[in-house]
Amino acid sequence: MDVDVTTPLVHTTRLAAAYRRYLQTANSCRFAHEVDEYYTPSTLMVLLQRGEIEQRRAAALALGMLGDHRCLDSLGRAISNDDRGVRLVADDSFRAVLIRDAAPLHHQQLLRVMHLNDGAEYAAALSLSLILIEHAPTYSEAHHQLAICWHGLEDYERAERSYQACLWHCRFHYLAWQSLAKIRFLRGDMEKSLQALDHCLDINPDLETARMQRRLIRRRMRQSDSGNGLT
Repeated sequence: MDVDVTTPLVHTTRLAAAYRRYLQTANSCRFAHEVDEYYTPSTLMVLLQRGEIEQRRAAALALGMLGDHRCLDSLGRAISNDDRGVRLVADDSFRAVLIRDAAPLHHQQLLRVMHLNDGAEYAAALSLSLILIEHAPTYSEAHHQLAICWHGLEDYERAERSYQACLWHCRFHYLAWQSLAKIRFLRGDMEKSLQALDHCLDINPDLETARMQRRLIRRRMRQSDSGNGLT
């Protein structure tokens, strides 16, 4: 059951108190400062996994502000948490850490690539993506953006390799799993496409577009079996 933040708990922790103040004021700088003063990222990761609902929500929020690549697995696992509030906050924090998981210069370069990809300027984004990966080879989101470039340019073989490289560096990148499924579908491998979607939905069970995608593939497979005289 969700914790009513208006009702004081008998044992109020500093984290819970800071979180309640944040909910009332939306002052993210104050919240980050108060948490950083008393909690390490490793402690926040433990609370994200084992704390009460309010603590899990607060820990997920704090890791999005204070965490680095070392907390990605913890946040990735929390995207499938039983509590919807934890899932939503963990998802936002996961994506925030993914994007800033590099030196400031590389982060700025990534934002430029993302802007070009959002505008379907894949050819322009491609060269910037390749340069970025050369300088930051473990930057998982850079590999994801490179995959989007290849995908948009309809070079599906290179796109698949780039999505796989992204997932090698961050196995909880559910959008990479979803896009990998699309590539495999386009290349005619529906079984592996379904496998990728299963991974995607294991990480983010709320991703309805992936569920729709999976239903479409299963329907196509049934139609194909029927056309071949199979039951």
